[in-house]
Amino acid sequence: MKLIFLSFAILFVLPMSVMIGVLPDQTKLQVAGSVALAVLLFGAALLLPRLLRWLDARRSRMPSPRRLALLEWPATLPQGQMEACCVAWLRGRGWAATLVTDTAQQAEDVFVLATLGTRQVVLLCDQYGEELNPAGIRAFAAAGARFQATQAVLVTLTRGRLPHPAEAAAEQAGVTLLRVAELARLDAFAAA
Repeated sequence: MKLIFLSFAILFVLPMSVMIGVLPDQTKLQVAGSVALAVLLFGAALLLPRLLRWLDARRSRMPSPRRLALLEWPATLPQGQMEACCVAWLRGRGWAATLVTDTAQQAEDVFVLATLGTRQVVLLCDQYGEELNPAGIRAFAAAGARFQATQAVLVTLTRGRLPHPAEAAAEQAGVTLLRVAELARLDAFAAA
């Protein structure tokens, strides 16, 4: 990008400024205005694609909370998009939410850390029920304790009944199991 700007300055702006210097006074202002417009259009042409890519990437990562409130959660959602949707949903409800990783674990789980008032909730998003096992729930409860969260919540896209061993392990570990459609129950944690 710097090389393109440097080339443009050497090949266009520098010769044009020399030409403006030798022109009669009546035409200097007109030519200088045309050169300034050309430089502005060139800069915009170079920066516009980058800006559009950045906006598109941001839009795909962080859907608007209003759109999430109007739509049903799909049955399948990529893990990163599910986490981004949870963050956007929480922010739309007044929570301060961010994505974090637990450096104490060797696994590369990404958690949503949400704060509202004095309450801090750590969420783990589960796509296909991989985390709905007793060992995974106990590991998540330990991660929640490391984040000093007041509540650990495992959010799943799983439809139907949750496995009994997962429910029993969650109750024993103090983890709340929620389907994405039940996310509104998080407001009760903020009130408590």
